[in-house]
Amino acid sequence: MIGLALAACEKSVQIVYEHNLRPAEKLHEPWVQRVTGQMLAAFDSLEAELQSKPLAATSEGIDQAGVTTAVAWHFAQMLLPAVVLAGNPVMDAFSAQAEQLDAFKAAPHGDGTYRENDQP
Repeated sequence: MIGLALAACEKSVQIVYEHNLRPAEKLHEPWVQRVTGQMLAAFDSLEAELQSKPLAATSEGIDQAGVTTAVAWHFAQMLLPAVVLAGNPVMDAFSAQAEQLDAFKAAPHGDGTYRENDQP
């Protein structure tokens, strides 16, 4: 599960970089489509794994597979909402539940940074 989540996240990052760092006239659409397909395949495989082997999204039970999965899905949802549409309900619910954990709230995605004072 960690490998699938990392692959999906890596492909998400490649798409974000391609659209945000490369000049529009240099964008290579066949490559973007290939990477997008790889990202979506990784997320689909991860969804299937989560359906058969659910992960814990509690402070006591979350493990590296859970953290990596939740972060990868949330990252893609935030930066590629038009690409990563609904269709992975188990992963969506898992990530949303993980995002409610104190540790996730202390290190939000976006302009916020880790806030040490938010820790218990």
